[in-house]
Amino acid sequence: MNSFLSAGYTQFKNYDAYGNGRISVIVSLYIYIILSCFNIYNLNFSLNQTFFFVIPAVLAIGAAHLNNINSFQQRNSTFIVFMVFTACGVFGFTIAEKYNTYALLVFSFALYFALMTVTSFTGFTQYRGLIPPVFVLSFLTILVGGAGQFYVAVNRCISMAVAGIIAYLSLQLIPAKYYHQIWFNSANMVLKRIIDQLELIVINKSGNVIFHGDCVIRMNNSLGFTKVAKHEKDFQHCTTKINQFYFGIALTYSNYAKYNQNGCLSNLFSWLKTAYPIFKEHNSIPADLIEQIVRNQYTAPNSDIRNLWQILHEISQLWNSLCISNR
Repeated sequence: MNSFLSAGYTQFKNYDAYGNGRISVIVSLYIYIILSCFNIYNLNFSLNQTFFFVIPAVLAIGAAHLNNINSFQQRNSTFIVFMVFTACGVFGFTIAEKYNTYALLVFSFALYFALMTVTSFTGFTQYRGLIPPVFVLSFLTILVGGAGQFYVAVNRCISMAVAGIIAYLSLQLIPAKYYHQIWFNSANMVLKRIIDQLELIVINKSGNVIFHGDCVIRMNNSLGFTKVAKHEKDFQHCTTKINQFYFGIALTYSNYAKYNQNGCLSNLFSWLKTAYPIFKEHNSIPADLIEQIVRNQYTAPNSDIRNLWQILHEISQLWNSLCISNR
């Protein structure tokens, strides 16, 4: 059983390379437990009321942790917009259900048009992806009864508003260091891309190039979650150095014979291959590997390669500092 769970978690971890999904699951469970505890004191307990008190807020938490969310401000605004959009849909479908099927169709088109219009304005375009889940969740209103009753529609919106406030305040209590893992995972993906390219060049003698900027862009964007960190400058400097190292390695591909004198690129590849499991687990780089960097930094026959070792040394120092501060 343990091996099955371990294998399942490993597969999920490989799929969720940047960590947004894992954080989303943990935070959603945390919010669900809090809302469930508050709902115990609902004297007029009903399954329908519980649905509108818990489900929209939990789904909003999931939407606020999608892969395109790169800062606390974006996380919070996505949560609020999701709740507001859903409240509008729930209210409208509850009222429209009183009438015939045509009324539901008219309101469905009206809601879709309204949401598309709102998300066409500057500053709201990033929320267009919320429309499908909001629409589905709002439409589920039809399945839980209360057709056409105005006070029921108002009561549902009030329940969602109270749950939204509780969930939002609870969301602010989560330590920022958990979101720093997104940056660590993003930086690790850049280093993995470097290793894969060096393996193609050095080991397989391949001419294929996989130096694409998507992973670098993702790492740069993830700095939004480090804005409130004590070591924000270290996150920024380390990101800058990884960028320099990434594009420095990319330049060596243009003249492999020149830069691989005496196995210079092979040494870089060997060091990165050895250190990668350490980067992957977000651990500090041990002293013996740093000594190897210093040694190659002064003995490499090519000045460009020596500069790469220098950058790698700075990355290692900053990485160790960040690992210590985020334990």
